[in-house]
Amino acid sequence: PSTPTGFSTPARCFHCSNPRPLCCRMPHDMMEIDLGRLLDMHPLLSHSTAREYVYRAAIGLDRHRHMPGVPLAVQFDGGRRKANLFWSASSGEGGAQLDFHRITEDTAEAVALALVHVANAWTIRRRLQRGESADWLLIDGERKLVALEVSGVDRLDTGQRRLKEKAEQVRRCRIEATKVACVTELSPPRCRTRTV
Repeated sequence: PSTPTGFSTPARCFHCSNPRPLCCRMPHDMMEIDLGRLLDMHPLLSHSTAREYVYRAAIGLDRHRHMPGVPLAVQFDGGRRKANLFWSASSGEGGAQLDFHRITEDTAEAVALALVHVANAWTIRRRLQRGESADWLLIDGERKLVALEVSGVDRLDTGQRRLKEKAEQVRRCRIEATKVACVTELSPPRCRTRTV
């Protein structure tokens, strides 16, 4: 089933695992995004990449003192949706040996890939290469291609400057596909997407 804004609703309740609508009656307009399920959402993603994304996302979210279940503000082409973001908290070990910027970018990719799957049932087809003007080629529920460019910022994307830059970048992608830019802000957690 789909909501009027185009977001799909999972068949089972995240909270109690019973079929909807016969479940615990938590608000069903709330998306639950569990980064621990990234590989289930995107089976073509390599195990090592999925593990690294989940590990680095935990470090990126933990450094802002976010706790699993934190509200995630979501905007798809201006339409707003509420979500809760879940992950396994990290011990922080090893974080000092990792690049701060890389942590932010990998957190953004993990959150964006989980979000587009939960919201739209998009799944990864392949990683795009440098020069292809997007990060991922995905497939939507109708087997149509989607080129997704993802970026992350540690704080706010003031004036949506980064989102505008990424929208211009993905517009240059030569693949016949729907083109989408996504920016994830880590503090406060928010994801914005724009279809170009």
